[in-house]
Amino acid sequence: MNEKIILACQLLVWAVLLSGCSTQPTTLEADFGKSVRSVMNSQIHDREAAANPDPDAVEGGDPYRLDTALETHRTDVSKPQAVQQPISISVGSK
Repeated sequence: MNEKIILACQLLVWAVLLSGCSTQPTTLEADFGKSVRSVMNSQIHDREAAANPDPDAVEGGDPYRLDTALETHRTDVSKPQAVQQPISISVGSK
């Protein structure tokens, strides 16, 4: 009697373990990333803009703000010397 119970428990455990190896995608896996792609596509105003760029300059920008942004980008963002510095990682209190 105990052997039958042990065998039944072992078969049940194997059945549960093997059901975890299913190759069918779940509903969540099938839809994964769909909402992100949908939001990204809805943000594109003119899908032909890359193929047909506007030859006119951008209008309506504050020239002082744009100049400051460009100057900051030129001076602060591109500093290859800072990128080439070695990384020091210390573990513990030494």
